Amino acid sequence: MVCHLKIHMKICMIGKYPPIEGGVSTRTYWLARALGEQGVEVHIVTNAQEVEEEYKEIIQDGDPEYAPPNVYVHSTNEKSHPWYIPFSKSYAERIASLAIEVIKKYDLQLIDSYYILPYVISGFLAKTITGIPQIMRHAGSDMGRLLSSPNFSTLFGAIFKKVDKIITYPDDKEEFVKRGISESRISITDRINVNLKSFNPEVIPFDLSTYLEKKIENIPVISFIGKIPYLWESKGIGELLEAIEGIKEDFLLLFFSGGKGLPKVRQIVRDKGLERQVVFLKFVPPWKVPSIMKRSTCVVVPEHDFLIANHTPSIPAEVLAVGKCLILSNELYEKKPYQELVNGENVLIIDPKNIIQFRSIIKRIIKCPDEAEKIGQEARKLSERIENFNEYVSHTIKLYGQI
Repeated sequence: MVCHLKIHMKICMIGKYPPIEGGVSTRTYWLARALGEQGVEVHIVTNAQEVEEEYKEIIQDGDPEYAPPNVYVHSTNEKSHPWYIPFSKSYAERIASLAIEVIKKYDLQLIDSYYILPYVISGFLAKTITGIPQIMRHAGSDMGRLLSSPNFSTLFGAIFKKVDKIITYPDDKEEFVKRGISESRISITDRINVNLKSFNPEVIPFDLSTYLEKKIENIPVISFIGKIPYLWESKGIGELLEAIEGIKEDFLLLFFSGGKGLPKVRQIVRDKGLERQVVFLKFVPPWKVPSIMKRSTCVVVPEHDFLIANHTPSIPAEVLAVGKCLILSNELYEKKPYQELVNGENVLIIDPKNIIQFRSIIKRIIKCPDEAEKIGQEARKLSERIENFNEYVSHTIKLYGQI
């Protein structure tokens, strides 16, 4: 249970934030929102307003969900960045400078920084100058890809030894221990924490009428939510498009996506003559994702052969929480927390490379949406048993108080 005693605490949270798409930005948003609900004053320091267009969520001006109660967003501004030779966007330095200003102006007590480059680096600069303690969090890609780079490994390793607390995952703990980090400075958390209050079966379905020219009230909708990177093959999108070829029943495949691989995927859709069945929409912010899932007959996550072994997307867990049917790759099925799923009962497991099986599962959902509904109902029951978002928030507040 979350402690409902309102906490008078003021923190600086440095990291990705909407309109930056992706799991880190999403988790930062939901944590900041939950902390704000508990009375914690959260100041987000980010470079979110400078994110590239292909990775930018569409947020309406004045949307109250963007900065929930007690959450204040401070972003760097590209227009105020001077030009020099050789040019650099200097994100680490500019975010650090903004963080120092915000910390001093609002008398903040703690830095919580998420994702090593540039945010933990910026947080460390701000910590060094202001003297307030710093927590660092990481994802899979910064530990799996950036840490191994000779460009960053020395700096990252040195900062690991200087931050006040490292929040990591069970299977990454040893990486810090072998670098000489005391276990007393390491805190373990789950990779996935979904707020069941926001992701629930009662959310209002996403209104697609303003995006699509035709009425789709009774048409099954299959959704893919997430970026399409330059190396997009491991997302299972090629197999997904191949699987829907030849399906004669009426349905829509919706991509809520963006990224450098999007033009290539659009071309494949044209080459296969799937323009009538496939619709591409831009990224939406985290608070709209539950309604997208609610509108979907099923959500498909066919990821396979992913380069980052510990990569664990939160989309599948969010689908379960909303009580919708999830089509999940066998690769993700083997990762926690998805190991507790039962194929055919609360999830549909596929081998994305087995196109015949993949196609038969999709056809089954299109022809029998009632079956998808039952699977979704069972998925919600599992979600209620395994999710611990409230404990996650309580643990975070307790950790803040201990540093």
